Amino acid sequence: MVEADAAFLDAIAEKAELAEHRAGFDAEAEQRYARIVETGETIPWAKMRSYLEERVAGKSTRRPTPGKLARRR
Repeated sequence: MVEADAAFLDAIAEKAELAEHRAGFDAEAEQRYARIVETGETIPWAKMRSYLEERVAGKSTRRPTPGKLARRR
């Protein structure tokens, strides 16, 4: 019985930890989106992906610079 209680408490603790991580992730996403709305600046995924791939490969590379968000018409 004690083992079952411990497993139950562990599961609750794990779910609580996951909820905290998710809340942190959501808060960061909201902050980043607010910054995009405020500045209108973004980095296109193709440029960021290229930059990240070069970094992973150990190459020295410059960070891509943000540009104004292109709006669809």
